[in-house]
Amino acid sequence: MTANKILSAVRVGFAVLFLWLVLAGNWVNLKNESFGVFDSHGGAGFGIVAVVLGALMLLISLTLAAEKEFTIKPLAMGGNQILLAMGFASFTTILSFLIIVHSGSFRELGQIRGAGWGAAGAGLVAYFLPQAVIAGFGLLGASSSTPTNQSDKQKIGFVVLVSGALIAIAPLLQWFKTEEGAWTGYEPGAPRMGFLLLAFGAVMGLVGFMRLRSKGLAEPGGRLSHPHLQTIVSLSVISPLIGWLITAAQRDDMSVGVGVWIGLLAGMMLLGISVFELTKREVTAS
Repeated sequence: MTANKILSAVRVGFAVLFLWLVLAGNWVNLKNESFGVFDSHGGAGFGIVAVVLGALMLLISLTLAAEKEFTIKPLAMGGNQILLAMGFASFTTILSFLIIVHSGSFRELGQIRGAGWGAAGAGLVAYFLPQAVIAGFGLLGASSSTPTNQSDKQKIGFVVLVSGALIAIAPLLQWFKTEEGAWTGYEPGAPRMGFLLLAFGAVMGLVGFMRLRSKGLAEPGGRLSHPHLQTIVSLSVISPLIGWLITAAQRDDMSVGVGVWIGLLAGMMLLGISVFELTKREVTAS
């Protein structure tokens, strides 16, 4: 068995394990009961997003394991790159959920004891899946990419910079509201997932600033280019925010503020400019 087939089997195994943990395990533990993936007091919106991502990752993993490589040519993204983006999005979705149920006033709403084994196990698996995908890039041969022209580079760098700044700033606005009060995403008592956005936003802001320079920013290589990484970050921002919005829609004891919507729009703007750049460039996609 070749190394590529072994890695393919590992990716399929991680995808199956992730989806099984998400669906079979409990997500929230109270004092006397537990709730599962789709319950409004359990996985709620985060569970719905995790199931969708898990099903897509399993489908892509099985396709790659069958040696049926596919490429979305207009976007210069292949199965491995899509799987990597979804793997990171799954990890940040579960991680955001784990942070929320262990911090802030959200935990006090239902007297939550902590996250269940399903969510915790799925988070651990989602941590290792992207690493297994990255390990496989070295077996795909040499990578190639063409740079953008100066005009497009300036536009792209500016949009990435603004998107990153908005993602980092969004949790400064109202994030979480109950009958007892309202909190920003960084305020004590709020669900602390805002700090994940601060990290993502700061990195993208720096990337955008560096790309605005005349010398630009060196490509990461390894069949990954700047727009691929920007796509990964954008999905890692969008997925947990959608989960948080669905959770708020399912529950009557909480609601979300304008900061969540601004963060979501900024993530979509980052995804849009990444798609635009991918359509303008010739990048090796596998």
